[in-house]
Amino acid sequence: MSEIAEKMKLNPAQIRELLMICRQPISLDKQVGDNKDTELQELLTEVPEASLETYITQDFMRQDIHISLTELTPQQQKVLILRYGLEDGCELTLAQVAKRLNISQRRVRYIEQQALSYLRRCQTNLREYIVS
Repeated sequence: MSEIAEKMKLNPAQIRELLMICRQPISLDKQVGDNKDTELQELLTEVPEASLETYITQDFMRQDIHISLTELTPQQQKVLILRYGLEDGCELTLAQVAKRLNISQRRVRYIEQQALSYLRRCQTNLREYIVS
């Protein structure tokens, strides 16, 4: 803490005070802005809830993608899962997939293209999800 205080040209007590302020909850009714005429809650935007239809469609799509992936080789499955974040929502680059699978980026690209080509030819059930 003394290093932080030194870099910021403050004393350690001031740093502790600032850290305590950061931990205290703030009321959504707090007035903010230059003129203090806006409540904090007005600045926070609501995330619209997905409709039941959208939720069901997404669930069916996940199931259909999972079924389609089972028709690929294990390596093709892994490449697509990692590239498109199908398990954790985190899409990886070619380099990241190559490193994780201990293969070249060129090989990852080839496997990905092969798998996608197969899915395009054989998986008509996924076409209904594509919006034009």
